Amino acid sequence: MITPTLGAVLIGLGLLVWELAKWYPGVKALRADAVGHLGDLLPFLLCWAIGALTVMVVGGLVGWIGDTALWGLNVFGDGLLVFGVGAQTGTAPGSTSAPLTEGGLFITLLVLIVFLARRGKGATASKWRGWASGVGLALTGSIARYAAVPLASAANLAGAWLTGMLR
Repeated sequence: MITPTLGAVLIGLGLLVWELAKWYPGVKALRADAVGHLGDLLPFLLCWAIGALTVMVVGGLVGWIGDTALWGLNVFGDGLLVFGVGAQTGTAPGSTSAPLTEGGLFITLLVLIVFLARRGKGATASKWRGWASGVGLALTGSIARYAAVPLASAANLAGAWLTGMLR
């Protein structure tokens, strides 16, 4: 299990800030139609959640994809920190994984199938930025507390319900 470094957090936050900068319509537009403009962020946020679920899987092909993506974000982000600005890097405070039950893993795989199936329809860089940002940030302490743990709990609950219905 790969743990996030400050480099992965840098890349995850960078992608999040990039998305917010591209999205920001201005104060006047937000005052006129806040709900409509906030709705434009929904695809990014959904893909962020899918990236977070991907990195929470600890085994199988999906776990390998999540580990590999997190490893790549670690290496690239650490390289930017060390060689780009002369900073030091280290392991980001957080957890190594959020506990997904068998039902949670079942739901995660279904969500990933939908994500990959929808890739051809409206596949934008924003969605991939969301996925990569979720991978980079989901296991860091402050993010895991407020986003990844409830997300894992929701996947576990939905998986318990769905697999219980199928039996």
